[in-house]
Amino acid sequence: MKKLFKKELLGEKNWIIGFCCFVFGVNFLLFPLTRITEGFMAIMAIFLTLPGFFLMSLVRAFLIWKDEWDSNTGFTLFSLPVKGYNLVLSKMGVLGIEIFLYILFVFLVPYLILKGYSYNLKVDSLTFFKLWFLTGFRIFLFVPFAMVSYLLGRVFSLGRGWITAGSFVGLLIIYSRYLYFGRKIFSSLPEVFMKVTIMGDVETFSLSLATLMATFIFSVFLTFASCFLVEKVEI
Repeated sequence: MKKLFKKELLGEKNWIIGFCCFVFGVNFLLFPLTRITEGFMAIMAIFLTLPGFFLMSLVRAFLIWKDEWDSNTGFTLFSLPVKGYNLVLSKMGVLGIEIFLYILFVFLVPYLILKGYSYNLKVDSLTFFKLWFLTGFRIFLFVPFAMVSYLLGRVFSLGRGWITAGSFVGLLIIYSRYLYFGRKIFSSLPEVFMKVTIMGDVETFSLSLATLMATFIFSVFLTFASCFLVEKVEI
């Protein structure tokens, strides 16, 4: 498992470096305007680097499996003396590192800039940690949606692309129906509150742990399904 994870991580190093360079590049381009705008452009850097990453994470969850067949390494991978869950968890672990590292840079670089140039916007360390972890965790929870869809398509010899696309859309529909009941199950969980000081005024916003936990349970189920399907795919 350790060697397999290391292999996957080395294979993804270019993506990891590319993502980090993208964040630094955007912040570097906006940096000259940061002091003039008292930190506003640092906030804009977050909006330019964060929203599209959710979609990119889903694409990466598809590609990390697709690359095995495109590069003809699928046969070698599936011939290793490892269980299906080893393959799934190693790839999910690498994607997790990509996601959390990217989100860390997305928030950390503007945060450091704001500490030096803005007196009108303050974010305490605890809020920063909450933003980083909860944002990364929420994105990571949707990785199994794409993985199980792609693996389900690989199980069949015909119509793989249609099956993968249909499975993904179907899972999103099932998830949207399930979420109402999932929130009810975890309705007793408290909300996570975060505070940001803007122009001397304290702004408070919250995140529902009920939604987060409901999504977590659904993602765990999809992860188990992926571990089963990966042993059924056609090499």
